Amino acid sequence: MKAVVVNVKHLFLVGLVAAVLPATVLAAPQLYETGPAEDASFVRFVTGVSGAVEVVVGRNARLPLDPQNASTTWQSVRARVALKATLQHAGGKQDVEVSVQPSEFVTLAAIPNGQGGWLVGVGREKPQDFSAHRVSLGLLNMAKGCADATLKLAGKDVVIVDKAQIGQVERRMINPVSLGVDLFCNGQKAQEAVDLGSLRAGSRWTLLVLPEAKSWRLMPVLDRMP
Repeated sequence: MKAVVVNVKHLFLVGLVAAVLPATVLAAPQLYETGPAEDASFVRFVTGVSGAVEVVVGRNARLPLDPQNASTTWQSVRARVALKATLQHAGGKQDVEVSVQPSEFVTLAAIPNGQGGWLVGVGREKPQDFSAHRVSLGLLNMAKGCADATLKLAGKDVVIVDKAQIGQVERRMINPVSLGVDLFCNGQKAQEAVDLGSLRAGSRWTLLVLPEAKSWRLMPVLDRMP
């Protein structure tokens, strides 16, 4: 009898896909070549600016984003390969190039720069766990002026996740409940409480920290697989 070799990393990624897949998801065009399943890596595009954003990859691949459709699904890409894209917004454009490591999830986001313009922020994460019975809540800090970004239960001194550094995600598993949260930057409350509503078991959320005038704000994004 032949021995069966199980790739634990691959099983984790399969489970993660199942955990974040909502009932219906709008399909988006595949922007990049995919790689071997055992080296699964993922990228998505998000807009945190007002107005339309267009993602351009190569000569023909184009993907529109706007505040009502602010995020793409996670798309499988080849690991350790330079991925290029151009984001167009408000008459300007920003070029970006990233390389994604095996099992890594990279977010590319059009975000305000705090000075009336915009830039492309990059966030990286290597998820460690998933659950079909709980909710995964992550905090992705994309605001340079927000030191040690912290998420607390709305109106209470109860920390959910803390010390999120620039470009990195701090994540925690919580029970599927109705939830409101407060954002703290530099030890101070940054905005009014954000109501996330009733969170569904098995869902994964990433809350982006973005510059907002002279302060900061949260942008909730549901993590979705195609």
